[in-house]
Amino acid sequence: MRATISIVLLVCGVLLSTGLNRGSSDSHEPQPDASPLAPAQFSITSARGELTLRGTTVSAAHELALRQLAADLLGDHELHTDFFPGVIPGPDWGAASQRLLYVVATMNSGEATMTRESVAIRGVSGAVEAFAARVEFLRELLPQQVEIVSDVVYIRSNSSFEALCRRAFPEVVLGPVSFTQSSAEIRQASMVTLDRITDFAHDCQDVTIAITGHTDSSGHESWNQHLSLARAQAVADHIANNGIDRARLEVDGLGSSLPIADNSTAQGRELNRRIEFELR
Repeated sequence: MRATISIVLLVCGVLLSTGLNRGSSDSHEPQPDASPLAPAQFSITSARGELTLRGTTVSAAHELALRQLAADLLGDHELHTDFFPGVIPGPDWGAASQRLLYVVATMNSGEATMTRESVAIRGVSGAVEAFAARVEFLRELLPQQVEIVSDVVYIRSNSSFEALCRRAFPEVVLGPVSFTQSSAEIRQASMVTLDRITDFAHDCQDVTIAITGHTDSSGHESWNQHLSLARAQAVADHIANNGIDRARLEVDGLGSSLPIADNSTAQGRELNRRIEFELR
């Protein structure tokens, strides 16, 4: 199962799978076949304020119990469900799926998948003792041969979580953000980087991201100043339009005032045309 801080930052939905998803919130596990004869599988994903329950259920009463438990444990999350009947491996499947939800509820961001052979849990948790106790509570209900595999980043405090976010951030920015010539239109190739930064911001909700635009020295400096700011604003708009509070995005444009390479060469000018990201 995955959780996006790869970190496993899934965190907070990256922490990420980024290496921290929370993360994308979509599971990388193969999705179960909805056929009633397919092997039973149940998955839970909690990230970015969304909770998804998917898989084989015992009855309508079981499904109702899961929805009610989700509301009790994670009522601040938007709930998505995709249930279907199937061949249930044993009488405790319904109770085990509910106990698995108790486990995920102790996590800042996480994913869990249960089959008749194993349970896989991945994510970030700041409630170390509660997580361990609920995993043991689940273990008591499962057949002895069922293996529980846990890949969880434990954080002891908000400060340690923020430190984890800051350590993970350099791995989030995959490459430069590029634009069409003399404009603030973001090239499609840069969207992967911007989407990863957006995922990170969803996961690490206590950080502010500074977005600063730079240009090369070609053209008049007043135009360079305008263009660098417009490009930084375009990046901030993209991130904000995907659910990040604009108050967490600081935008600035510095024109050509801070080159990192020689403006007398084409390669140097290309390096100087850049967007820089910094956590505040």
